[in-house]
Amino acid sequence: MLAMAMMVLHIPAPSILVATLAICQNRIFRSRLPMLCYCIIRILRHRHMLNQPRTLSLATPGHRLLSNKGVLPQYKYLPPHPNPHIKPPSNMKPITPKALPPGGTIAFISPSARLNALFPDVFARATEALEARGYKVRTFFTEGKAGTQADITNRLAEIRAVFSDKEVDVVICTIGGTTFTELLPALIADTELHDVIRRDPKVVVGYSDISGFHWFLHAMTGLRTFYGPGAIPELGEPGSLDDEASPRAFCLTHLLRCITSPSPLGEIPRSLTYTPRESPFWKDPASTEPTPTAPTPPWTWLRRGKSQGRLFGGCLTVVARLQGIRAITPDWRGRIVFLETAMADGDDAGNPPERVQAAFADLIAGGVFEEAAGLVVGRPFGYDTEEQRKQYAGIITSLLCEGRLADREFPILFGVDIGHTMPMVTLPYDVLAELDSEKNSFKVIEPGVL
Repeated sequence: MLAMAMMVLHIPAPSILVATLAICQNRIFRSRLPMLCYCIIRILRHRHMLNQPRTLSLATPGHRLLSNKGVLPQYKYLPPHPNPHIKPPSNMKPITPKALPPGGTIAFISPSARLNALFPDVFARATEALEARGYKVRTFFTEGKAGTQADITNRLAEIRAVFSDKEVDVVICTIGGTTFTELLPALIADTELHDVIRRDPKVVVGYSDISGFHWFLHAMTGLRTFYGPGAIPELGEPGSLDDEASPRAFCLTHLLRCITSPSPLGEIPRSLTYTPRESPFWKDPASTEPTPTAPTPPWTWLRRGKSQGRLFGGCLTVVARLQGIRAITPDWRGRIVFLETAMADGDDAGNPPERVQAAFADLIAGGVFEEAAGLVVGRPFGYDTEEQRKQYAGIITSLLCEGRLADREFPILFGVDIGHTMPMVTLPYDVLAELDSEKNSFKVIEPGVL
C-alpha cells in the first residue's frame, strides 16, 4: 500500500524501493505503519480535491487566480447569478392610508430617541403649529422604568396603543435616534399588531433612524408611509409660519400637502434657503433664536437620464445596517432609491467622507443598485461649500458611474431637500415617481393617500 501511495504521489521508483526495504527492516517503522498509511490516505484525498475543476462566479472571465498549488490554473467561469442579494417579491398587498381630514387627529410617538422632556419648548412649538392649522394633537409618551429592556417594552406599548386608537389619523415620530432596531424583533413577530395596522391604516411620518419603522411597516403590513419631518427639530424650530419661504413653513406646508391631498404630489419643490448649521436650541433648549440661513444650492445631475420607479430608501447609514435584516429588506428592482446622510456624532458637521463611502459600498455589495431605476441623494448636512459638495458627489460617481456599474443608465440626482437638512420635503414610500434630467424634474406621479 505504501509503495502504491508513493507512486501516486509521483515519487521516483528508486526512492520507493529504498523506503520499502527500510520499513521492512526497521521495527519502529513497522509499529507505526498504520498511522503512516492513514496520513498518506489524507494526502491522497487532498490531492484529489486540488485536481478538481474550479468554478467561480465573482471574477471576470479570463482572470487567472492563484490556487493552493502555487500555480496559475485557468479557471472555468460561470455567468453570475441574477442578483443573489434580491429578496423574492413579497405577496404583501400595498396599503395606501387615508388622507388626513380637516380637524383630524395627529399623534406624536417616540420609538427611538426620547427627547420630549429635554426640549419641552421645541415640542410645544411643534404642537402649536399643527393646532393652528385646525388639527387635534395627542402625544403617546410615558416615562418608563430605567433599563434597556424596560425602555423597549415601553416603546412597544406606545406603538401598539397608537395604532389601536381609532381616533388617530396620522402618526408623526418625534425624532430619530439610534435605538429603533431594538424594537424590530418584537415588531416583526407581532402578527396581531400587523393585523391591527392593516385594518386601520394610518399615515406614518418620520426620518433618520425611523427608516427602520418604514421598512418594517412596508414588509410586514404593506403600508405606504412617508419620509418627512419630526417634531424635534423641524416642526418645532423657532421661526415664522407665516413666511412660506422660511424653512419651518416650507417643512410644514409640504408635509400637509403630501398627507392631506389624494392627488399626486407632482413636482418636488425646491427651497430658496436652508440652514447649514444646527439650531441654537440644541445647546440651549429655551432658545428662540432662529437658525441662520443660506441660499440653497441647485440640484445636480450626477448621471443624466429619464426613468420611472417606486420610491424607497432612507438614511444612508441606517439603510446600510437594515440591509442585514432579511425579514424587512425590500425588493430593490425597479426602485428609485432615495438616500440622505445624518450629521456626525456629537458634532455640528456632516458624516465624514470615509463613512459615506463605506455605506454606499455596503449597498452596492448588497445588490441595491443592480437593477435600480434611479437614485435621489439628499443635500448632505455639513457639506456646504462647493468643494465639499464635489467631494461628496465624487464618492457617488466613483462607485456608481465607474467600474462594474459604469454601464448602468439610471439617472442620479444630487442635492434634494430630504432628510437631515432644514427644510425638507416629505416623500411617500412605494409610490411611482419620475426623474428626467432634460427637464430638471423630479416628480411623484401617484398619490400617497386616498
